[in-house]
Amino acid sequence: MIKFKDIFKLARGYTSQLTQFFVFNILTAIFNVLSIGMVIPFLKVIFRKENAALIPVTFSSNPSTFLKFLDYEMSLKIAHWGKFDALVYFSIGIVIAFFLKNIFLYLSFYNLAYVRSAVVRDIRERLYKHILKLPLGYFNKEKRGDTISRFTNDVKEVEWSLLGVIELYFKHPVAILIPLVTLFFISYQLTLFVVIVLPISGYLISRVGKKLKHAAQLGQEKMGEVLSHLEESLHGIKIIKAFAAGKDKEQRFQTLNDEHFRLMVKLNRKEFLASPLSEFMASIVMSSILIYSGSLILHADSALTGEFLIGYIAVFSQLIPPAKAISEAFFRLKKGAASLDRINDVLAADTEKDTSGKVAPAFTTAIQLNNVNFAYGDGPLVLKNINLTIQKGETVALVGSSGGGKSTLVDLIPRFHELTSGSITIDGINIQHIALNSLRNMMGIVTQDAILFNDTAANNIKMGDFYLSGDQIMDAAKVANAHQFIRELPESYNTNLGEKGMNLSGGQRQRMSIARAVAGEPPILILDEATSALDTESEKMVQNALENVMKDRTSIVIAHRLSTIQNADKIVVLDRGEIIEQGTHAALMAQGGTYKKLVDLQTFD
Repeated sequence: MIKFKDIFKLARGYTSQLTQFFVFNILTAIFNVLSIGMVIPFLKVIFRKENAALIPVTFSSNPSTFLKFLDYEMSLKIAHWGKFDALVYFSIGIVIAFFLKNIFLYLSFYNLAYVRSAVVRDIRERLYKHILKLPLGYFNKEKRGDTISRFTNDVKEVEWSLLGVIELYFKHPVAILIPLVTLFFISYQLTLFVVIVLPISGYLISRVGKKLKHAAQLGQEKMGEVLSHLEESLHGIKIIKAFAAGKDKEQRFQTLNDEHFRLMVKLNRKEFLASPLSEFMASIVMSSILIYSGSLILHADSALTGEFLIGYIAVFSQLIPPAKAISEAFFRLKKGAASLDRINDVLAADTEKDTSGKVAPAFTTAIQLNNVNFAYGDGPLVLKNINLTIQKGETVALVGSSGGGKSTLVDLIPRFHELTSGSITIDGINIQHIALNSLRNMMGIVTQDAILFNDTAANNIKMGDFYLSGDQIMDAAKVANAHQFIRELPESYNTNLGEKGMNLSGGQRQRMSIARAVAGEPPILILDEATSALDTESEKMVQNALENVMKDRTSIVIAHRLSTIQNADKIVVLDRGEIIEQGTHAALMAQGGTYKKLVDLQTFD
């Protein structure tokens, strides 16, 4: 069952615009009935007999008597004005009524445009803010393409559903009620007949959309897979070309695209059935009305005349568009409900457990890992009983075979993941009790993959919630050996680096990320295989930059370069999530264990 309120509450912050939308829809409906109803006196002019006697009728709220009173008043006006003048006056009245109707219609849409655009903005803003607060583990499980699909396709579907809900609440009821009241005054017997017949056709229409929500959800999920495959292909286009894997990727995309195609064909066929079905049902209702109304006119005592019947049918025809729109909105709501569920899945995901607690300490003593255990979700332990002390000013190198837990260990210190058990303290304060932003501002992080953004060189360096002057930005770039090549860019520090910094070489990108890491002058530096993806010349430049930034800082390094490792104050050897050796280079070499074997084989990653 669709919960209209769940979709409608997205717009509850825009009461003023919704109120105006509602008022203008009332006025639109009133003048719509007037513009159509003006056909009755027009027909009266044409069909009026010249010598017909006028029998006075007094005003009464009784529908049958009111119709005779209206007929009498129109006949008086026509007799007074003359037929031609009456035609002119009534025609002018029709033009004025249509003009006012369309003015109010535009004003209603004017307010609706603001609401729909504002809600889409709000949803995307809320999604983006929430995604930034999700833990890294969430992104390891979810496909990026599917997340993008929720930002685009799902939000668009919710937008259309919201339009449907707003119109169901503020437009269609008015567009139906006002003509219906008018029809009641023209002929209450005929209108009661209509009221009985319409719900039957509405029920038949609603049966068609029963499975539409499920089909819509499957379609959006499949689009997520298509976008995810596309995003992966764009990201790895160089590898695809290098291994001549284009055909394989093309076939995989074609399979996913065809599956989405088949789902959307079924979905659209069901959706498109709404309009013809509702129109066909309306024709049945209309035929029933013609038969019943004809029998009323043939009855001698009936106040219903030929011109009033034509007017009745003209006004009744105005019920068909909103009734048809309700059925179409119902189908849109089915799709939108599925999309809203997918958006809510993201919004319901647990965010990082931040705290409004302590500001990070100045860091004067040490980082301590005490009996640390960690597992991803319900999986096996990746780190087991880790005990490690990193003194202020020390350089600690983490080495070991691939998959040993080195990157996971350094990710725990800035709380990218939460511990399964144990604790990590800085100056004796548990990092769980330190506000996340404050904790992370203590650290400069350089990863293997230098991640840059489609922004200027200066903005890529000064990321963070702290202020940096132009001189501070340049100082950071100089420390990272990046100042020279930045100065040579077309607009120096104001040069846009392009998507993912593709306008720079690999070594230049890495030096930019090093400059960013040290720009805020953090006391702790985390280097996760920062040179492993570079060629020899670039590696040398980056290594020199790293040696500059590591001076007078506490550094935790994952590296495969022997010079970095052997100069470390402490080397920690990890194997299958456990610390098996730790000490200086000389002590570990003398020990002749795993570290010595790694040195001999020159394999540190």
